[in-house]
Parts: sequence; C-alpha cells; structure tokens
Amino acid sequence: MRSPPRRVPEIQSRAHPLVMGCALAALVAIAPGCAQVTGRADVVIGTASPVDIDYPLGGSICRLFNFDTPRHGLRCAEVASAGPAANLESLRSGRIDIGIVPSDVLADAVAGEGRYAPWGPAVDLRVLFAGHADIFTLVARQGSGVRTLADLRGKRVSIGSPGSRARAGMDRVMAALGLARADFAELRELSSAEQNRAFCANQLDAIIYSVGHPNGLIRDATLTCRGRLVAVTGPAIDRMLSEYTQFERAVIPGGTYPVNPADVPTFGVRAVVVTTARMPDTVAYEITRAAFDRFGDFRRLHPAFEALSVAVMVRSAGRAPVHAGAARYYREHGWLP
Repeated sequence: MRSPPRRVPEIQSRAHPLVMGCALAALVAIAPGCAQVTGRADVVIGTASPVDIDYPLGGSICRLFNFDTPRHGLRCAEVASAGPAANLESLRSGRIDIGIVPSDVLADAVAGEGRYAPWGPAVDLRVLFAGHADIFTLVARQGSGVRTLADLRGKRVSIGSPGSRARAGMDRVMAALGLARADFAELRELSSAEQNRAFCANQLDAIIYSVGHPNGLIRDATLTCRGRLVAVTGPAIDRMLSEYTQFERAVIPGGTYPVNPADVPTFGVRAVVVTTARMPDTVAYEITRAAFDRFGDFRRLHPAFEALSVAVMVRSAGRAPVHAGAARYYREHGWLP
C-alpha cells in the first residue's frame, strides 16, 4: 500500500462507458474488453468466500475507488478469503490493507477475548465505515413442529460449520437458551451449501444462516424445500442482546421470501470495513470518499446495500477507533463532531 502521488491528472466529469461497464461487471465476472490489473494492487481488501455477501461489498468499494484512479493514482483489488478470522490475521501480517469483519468478531479482537485472547487486544485496528447487516436467520421445515426457538430441542439441526459467522451466532443463541448438544436429536456442523442439501433431502428439521437478505440459498430452501423463516425472539434473546451490545435487533421484511408474508424479527451483526493504523490518512480518506461521494451508486450495487444509510455506516462501526483519514472526511460533511 502506498500513499497517493502528489501530482496526478484530474478525472474527467464522466467516466468512459467501457470503464463504468467493466467496473460493474467485475462484481460477477470479467466483461469482454476489460483489462485485468496484474501484480499487487496499492490497496487490497480481504473479503470472504465468493458466495458470501462480504465479497461483493469489497468489490463494490474497489470499483468505486478505481473510478478515481486517474485523480489519486491508486488501484484497489478485492481478494476472496476464508472469512473474518483470516482477514484479521492478514491485516496483522500486512498481506491485506483492509478487511471485512463482523462487529462481534471485531469486538472480541479489540478486547483480546475469545479466540483472540492469545493475541491480546488489537490496539492498531481502525474502522473506515460499517456495511450491511449480517442477520441471524433460522429456517425450519414446515411440519417439523419448529415454530419458535424453544422448539429446536429434540430436533435435527445444523448449527453451522466451525469458525463460520452462523456458528458464532448459534453458539450465543444456544448459550442464551441453555441448550447443550445433547438436547438435539441430531446436531450437524455443515456449511451453508451442505446444510441446504441435507435440508432439502429431509435430513434436517432446521438450519441457520448469518447473511444479508435476500439470499439465494434461503430462497431455495423456502421455495423448493418447504422451509419457513422462524422468529428469533424471546426473553433469553433480549438478555443476550443486552449483554452483547455488538449485536443489534433486525427484521427480515415480510415478502422477502413468499412463504413469510409478515416481518420476521431476529438479530444480527454489522459488517465493518476495517484497516490498521499503518494505513496513510490520505488513502483512508480516499477509500471513504469513494463510498460516500457515490453513495447512490454504492447502494445500487447489491440488494442488501439498499437499506444502508450514512448514519448507519458512520455510527455502527463497532469497537475500534475510526481511522483519522475517514474521520476527516466525516467531519468535512458534518457527520462527526
């Protein structure tokens, strides 16, 4: 990662159509006629698996940042990763410059708690802005008898693969409800794709996700495999949310999936775009500027971004300090004191 050169040409008032088309097409594929950048980019964003919503989040940031390459002289690239833990490790080692990390994992890393206790508090982490909500989602088979969280007892359930965001959420839920592994008729630790296959084969009564909505796997489970979203509410969840303030209440709007016409209340975490104190202020400023100067374009790049607001992205950033470069942009716009 390097700082912007001092003298660069100003960008034209309109991007060339091919440049705009390449930038948007790169979220899903390389369009014909689009040149690929080789070698390490100036700014590298660690995202997640390509099927995870954090992957297009990183891609969207880079696309918008790269529109202004003629002005600031830098290039951004997103890379797939194994998820939040891998992103934090790569930030620590300098293999990436920015990582996407959920607010609960960020809180543990900053405090040096949980799996990050051996590292100690991560005092060098800095926040640029927050992104979409990753919503804890419970899908139960119609006819399984699972209508509430309490009904999971004695059922066949996938609790998510070890280390996954869904698993972290389910571990918190199980602890809040006082559920142990022995309380399930069958407990499996499957990835999202694996649990969908088992669910559709009637091998599971309930499966869980931590995702942005709408989500293709959940659409498939509800439309073709007799799944239905179940509310994640109750006194135990209320106590959990009071204790772990990195979680926030969330609602999956009615009609997102046809089988659930009414709103489905639950909880979630917030994806946070994180860097370190090593990032130059000028680069942090330009990354932040890229997202907010074209905020309307940013929100249109993925359905899960449509509900984002400036207030949410600036104020819901988790436990780490805001990077000085990002804070300068926010103060210029009156969003921070």
